[in-house]
Amino acid sequence: MIADLEALAPPLIMAAAFLFGLVMFLRRQLGPRSREAEEGDEADIRGSASNADPGDATHGPSSDQHKV
Repeated sequence: MIADLEALAPPLIMAAAFLFGLVMFLRRQLGPRSREAEEGDEADIRGSASNADPGDATHGPSSDQHKV
């Protein structure tokens, strides 16, 4: 009986370590973000003009658009 438990110990330790790592990863990814990180993300988006709509009247036509 003890020999069977000794044979199962390494796989059980690896499974426990994997589950612990998975829980820590999910807590980090799905947990609430801090205010500082959210404010920094919004500033990056607002300052970038690369997300502009090419059909927007305030922006000129790009070089890859053809006039019809």
